Amino acid sequence: MKLSKPLVIVVGILALGALGYNFYENPSVSYLFGKEINDWLYRAFWLLIVGLCVYNYIQIDRNTLKNKSKSKR
Repeated sequence: MKLSKPLVIVVGILALGALGYNFYENPSVSYLFGKEINDWLYRAFWLLIVGLCVYNYIQIDRNTLKNKSKSKR
């Protein structure tokens, strides 16, 4: 599923905020989807989301550049 560029940026910023807040707050237990999980698993989840957003952003950017070069011909 392809997401739009602004949506990827917003989700990435929110994920970074959740990750940063968790490091700042430093709880012993975090809640994800209403269940208690280890704080390192919580951080790993949000880090995965950030990684996926960065990857998706790069893919969108590459596809945009390819489409622009094809339209110039």
